[in-house]
Amino acid sequence: MDRLPPLLRDSLGPLGGIQPITGAMARAAGGILTDKPSDGEAEMFRDADTQFQMVMLVASIAHLRTRDDAPVAYPYALTLMPASKRGAVTTTSVDYIVTTAGGVAEQADWCYTGFDPFTGEWGMFGVLGSFIGRYDGALDEVGLVVGRYYLQVGYDPADAFEAPLGFDNPRQQEKYRRHRAKLLYQPFKEVALRRVWGAESPIELFLMQELLRRGLDPQPQVLFTDDGGCHGSLYHLWKDIEFRHAPGIVTEADFFFPGPKLAVFCDSGAYHRGPKAQAKDEAIDARLRTFGVKSVRVSGRTIVNDLAAAADAVCTSL
Repeated sequence: MDRLPPLLRDSLGPLGGIQPITGAMARAAGGILTDKPSDGEAEMFRDADTQFQMVMLVASIAHLRTRDDAPVAYPYALTLMPASKRGAVTTTSVDYIVTTAGGVAEQADWCYTGFDPFTGEWGMFGVLGSFIGRYDGALDEVGLVVGRYYLQVGYDPADAFEAPLGFDNPRQQEKYRRHRAKLLYQPFKEVALRRVWGAESPIELFLMQELLRRGLDPQPQVLFTDDGGCHGSLYHLWKDIEFRHAPGIVTEADFFFPGPKLAVFCDSGAYHRGPKAQAKDEAIDARLRTFGVKSVRVSGRTIVNDLAAAADAVCTSL
């Protein structure tokens, strides 16, 4: 998680124990909350017969580097996956959470094989060590479970606690909060992946991997605001119509290099062809320049047909 932009770390870091945290939980616990429910919380949830979905946060890895003789993983996607049995989402009671919180099962290194956040497909689930030496798939098809939480079914949204996340504009903050809650706290109706962050298409992954292989460190999905701020973007945040109409939103770059302040856009022919689309892109590039941010646009066709040339274009701009 230390490879994520600050806003993403703040957004996803609290995910543990029972979520979302509510005022009722704080009152029942006497103001002190941990991942393991207190006696007061357990009694409250038993009385209400509250059910919980166990949700796993899964990281997909684009590249590994060695630093100080230790491997460093660079994720390209974070995805939520609900616990299931026989093809159906399972629920559990608070007593299960009390019994298992912090136990051996939660401390094990769980993973999925054949995990594809773009198509929503996955293969086997188990402890990472059991697949070593037996799995011959690509690294970016392994989904590592990096966190888990227990999602309340039927909680009161008005009672949920949300800490400020760094937006100066109150309307941006509120719309971001709503999008975050929709991703993280909406109960699962079926066994399906739910993307929360990362590259939005395979062509973005291909370019990211090539740049990482060259020793660079691009940040995926960065949102720019008209006060010159930039924030790591939750999945589909820019495509959320409600958020896009919030005041002060400029654009979202597919990648960003904070040091040289370079924004990278992977432009598909479907949305960036023709005079009107090009004029819009030029206006965005000009607006970013007022913040001291340069832009480079790489076509999806170039990424597919000549990945080296696509990466060269980014390196030249850097």
